[in-house]
Amino acid sequence: MRKSERNSIEKWASGLTNEELEKEYYKSVYDSLGTETEDMYELGYDIRDIQEREKHEKYLGEKADVLEALCEERGIKLWQKGSEENG
Repeated sequence: MRKSERNSIEKWASGLTNEELEKEYYKSVYDSLGTETEDMYELGYDIRDIQEREKHEKYLGEKADVLEALCEERGIKLWQKGSEENG
C-alpha cells in the first residue's frame, strides 16, 4: 500500500465514530477473506486481470490492517462482542 493510500484511509477514518470505525474494520476483514484468483486461473482469465485482482485483494487486507491499528489506538476492543454475550 502506498503511503498516500494509507493517509487517505486514515483521514477518512478520522471522521468516523468509534462504532462506525469498528463496523468498517469488520467489513474490510470480511472483504479481504478468500481469493477469487484460483477460480480465475481455472476459468482462463487473462493474466493481467488475475494480477489486478491479486493486487486488489492485497490492498483489502492492508486496509483491514490499517483500520485495526486505528481501532487499537482508540481503545476499541475487536472481536469481543459475541464472546461477552455468550459468557
